[in-house]
Amino acid sequence: MQDDDYFDSEEFKDILTAYEESVSSGAPLFLDSDDLIDIADYYNMNGHHGKAMGAVDAALELSPGATLPLVYKAREALAAGDVEEAEALSASIDDKDDPDFKFLQGEIMVANDKIDEADEYLKRLLDATADDEKNDFRYDTACLYLDYGVYDKAVEWAETCSETDSEALDVKGRGYFGIGEYEKCASVFESLLDGNPRSTKYWLALGNAQYMLGHFGDAMASSEFALALSPGDANGLLLKAHSLMQLGNYEAAIDFYERYIKANPDDSAGELNLGKCLMQLNRYDDALRHMANAAALSKKNDDGQEADAYEAMAFVYNAMGRNKDAMEYMEKAVGSEEENDTPEAYIVRGHILMGSNHERQALAMFVKATVKSNFDPKVMLRIIMSLIDNGQPRKAYILYKLYTNFVNGNFNEAYPYMALCCWQMKKGGEFLNYLRKAVKNNPQETKAVLSSIIPESVSAETFLKSIIDKLKKQ
Repeated sequence: MQDDDYFDSEEFKDILTAYEESVSSGAPLFLDSDDLIDIADYYNMNGHHGKAMGAVDAALELSPGATLPLVYKAREALAAGDVEEAEALSASIDDKDDPDFKFLQGEIMVANDKIDEADEYLKRLLDATADDEKNDFRYDTACLYLDYGVYDKAVEWAETCSETDSEALDVKGRGYFGIGEYEKCASVFESLLDGNPRSTKYWLALGNAQYMLGHFGDAMASSEFALALSPGDANGLLLKAHSLMQLGNYEAAIDFYERYIKANPDDSAGELNLGKCLMQLNRYDDALRHMANAAALSKKNDDGQEADAYEAMAFVYNAMGRNKDAMEYMEKAVGSEEENDTPEAYIVRGHILMGSNHERQALAMFVKATVKSNFDPKVMLRIIMSLIDNGQPRKAYILYKLYTNFVNGNFNEAYPYMALCCWQMKKGGEFLNYLRKAVKNNPQETKAVLSSIIPESVSAETFLKSIIDKLKKQ
């Protein structure tokens, strides 16, 4: 694929004009297949998929067995999940020695989930590649793995590229994100920003890594840099909205979710998260309306969020005291126990049952979730959170004592919730102890969890200091 500079050149503009005049007039086409593939890439880059395939078909009319048009169509087939069609198109390529044909064979192996076989094959191709082209080959292979979500291999190949290759570093950073190495991802994009501080995509990549690390204030700052460079950027709006929501600033988050929805009206995620913010502000009718929109969009787009939307609606009805509606939407979200007996489903059922004053059944669901997960600490922490949300701090406190036996000494995620739990139980000494630990390990998460206690304009660190100062004066 050509770069943007070529598409801006007079040479390409002349080729594009000649092609479009030929298409509109029906005059003979005096271009070769390579030029037509460049035109297809240009159209695709600008969102004109139909025009792109028209250019590819024109190239095949000129040269039925040409490599690039058939590779193009094969990759379209792979993107649609039709590996058999891709293999058939690949077999139609005349020049089986063409490097693009050979690389396509590796891609087909990856698409067939033959990762080890593909990797050995691609390494052999690398060995046969001229020295001055090896770096490009390594980069293309890293991109291939990234496209197919084979993130460990994307990192592995990107690391073999030149250390000064910013595009390869970009791929490595995104690979780290894919395998959950968020600190390494953030480090890569910080280094890229040192060399190019005006890159919107680098700021957003850094912000997403910071968000996944729970550094919501830093993520919001990165989103603001991205939006300063590209006002109205949809991903920047979404990242800032998510960060504001996590920080408990729901009013501001609503504004950014609304701006995001205006730019992306068909994305269920914007509607769902807007509804969750409205729920936090007790604007239940508005919350239900947006969550229902999210469910409808998710069903239309088949994006997998329909159950999440129904679950959120169940929580809203639960908060409104409309127990029958809450139970109905809980069933829509997770199904019956016979249909879905996962720990997550048991937690949802338990949360709704607890809020509907069915305490005994709720506790039974929480026990099933704990046992089913083999006492997974993450499951136990979610139950602790549910108990606190449902006004059961004493039960949450008891469960925390069990939780500590399964966490291997790392209680950082639980400290903010235990601080809230002890605050509600009026256990002042333990509250201060947990608050110290929570602020030390994750002040931003602490601020969000304790948003009902910590004033919006005050940081968690300042709040802790004010409490300590008051105790010193007593």
